[in-house]
Amino acid sequence: MKVTGYKSIASCEVVFTPLLILLGPNGAGKSNLLDALRFVKDALNRTPADALAARGGLDEVLRQASGASDEFAILLEFGAELAGEPASVEYGFRVGRDLTGQRALVVREEHCVIRRGESGSGEPRFEVQAGAVTGGGDIEPDRLYLPLAATRWDFSDVYHDLRDMLFHHLDVDQMRRLQSSQRTGRIGYSGKHIGPVLGELAFRYPVFKVRIDDYLGAMVPEALGVDERLVDRYSAVELRTRDGERPFGPEAISVGTLHAAGVLTALFQPAVLDGQAKLVAIEEPETALHPAAAGALFDALTEASELVQVVITTQSAELLDRDDVDPASVRIVAMENGVTVVGEIDGVSRTLLEEGHATLGELLRDGQLRPEAGA
Repeated sequence: MKVTGYKSIASCEVVFTPLLILLGPNGAGKSNLLDALRFVKDALNRTPADALAARGGLDEVLRQASGASDEFAILLEFGAELAGEPASVEYGFRVGRDLTGQRALVVREEHCVIRRGESGSGEPRFEVQAGAVTGGGDIEPDRLYLPLAATRWDFSDVYHDLRDMLFHHLDVDQMRRLQSSQRTGRIGYSGKHIGPVLGELAFRYPVFKVRIDDYLGAMVPEALGVDERLVDRYSAVELRTRDGERPFGPEAISVGTLHAAGVLTALFQPAVLDGQAKLVAIEEPETALHPAAAGALFDALTEASELVQVVITTQSAELLDRDDVDPASVRIVAMENGVTVVGEIDGVSRTLLEEGHATLGELLRDGQLRPEAGA
């Protein structure tokens, strides 16, 4: 992913791994990086104007970027399976102010290229400049063309892969509420639908429901598992414990336990197991979790990354306090002179890790982790 001019990010390039860990302190810009990726999903699901309005408008997205840029750009390169064949996809766009004053914004450029095989010659592609589609045709200059192009099979899978990225910043208060019992196959951004998702997992994927319960028991020793609780036409979550008493309802479950249950449910939700979602991003999955439980959480993240690409933000030394964390899966996010810098672990720290002199957690505690120079 390449991002320029988005919030605190002047320019950065991030190469993803199956489990990508965005590591840095509060205020460094980890959430801004994830939000740039989420913006792609939101803009395709609705419109760029709607996605910007949900973020406070174009000025809020541009105002933190260095310099006087009046646009931001996001470019994604990813592998996909299109019509049963492996392919590489490049998709991106630039959004900026409408200098004519007729609109709040304009999509100045948008393009998509699908390459199959080594040459990539003659592969499906499109390019749009301010509403003018190369080869003929026009769209409203504040709209994205990919949703329209998706009516052709060439671009349909690309569109759905990007729309079906899943993002989660869990809110325990949201997870405690009674909600519709309708099956959705996915847990919401803040944890909504956790009850129905657990019920669907128990019915359709009982093996993975047991995995969630096992991991939760490893994180919270008194826990046996979490389940859907049906209340008339509504759904909630309940906790089974080892004391054998009646299960705890949502209001009686501790913050740390409920948050951990939400993280595990997000990692193994039906949309992941069905193959619909290609990426799951979770902010601060270790929130309110006892440090001793961090090892089980990391194991769950690793197992889930074999099913779907997993991205997390964290500042937890305990989560990374182990010898088997691959330094190549970590990107250090730092704030330098008011600008977010993202890069791989610097050479000195990488050497210490590779030679076994320290763990990532130890280096983080000592303030020794920096992004590679030139990031």
